[in-house]
Amino acid sequence: MRGGTYETITLEREVLEATDQRFSNRLKFIEQAARLYLRELRRAERDARDRALHEKYAEELNRQALETLEYSAYYNEEDPHEAR
Repeated sequence: MRGGTYETITLEREVLEATDQRFSNRLKFIEQAARLYLRELRRAERDARDRALHEKYAEELNRQALETLEYSAYYNEEDPHEAR
């Protein structure tokens, strides 16, 4: 284990018993669980930011995509062999 600060925490007996039944090192398990949970929180925050950006710009991006498709369809109608 890396050096660090130590804290005393209180957990429900059933949580400790379930942990002890499955893992030989309680502290290592709790540290790993906390790290995984924090990683999931960061992922959820990133996903929320990504969704917000998508919602903010979705209309404009969709408009641009439609314009591109319309242009492509028009271009293909003029000379179907040139677009290939």
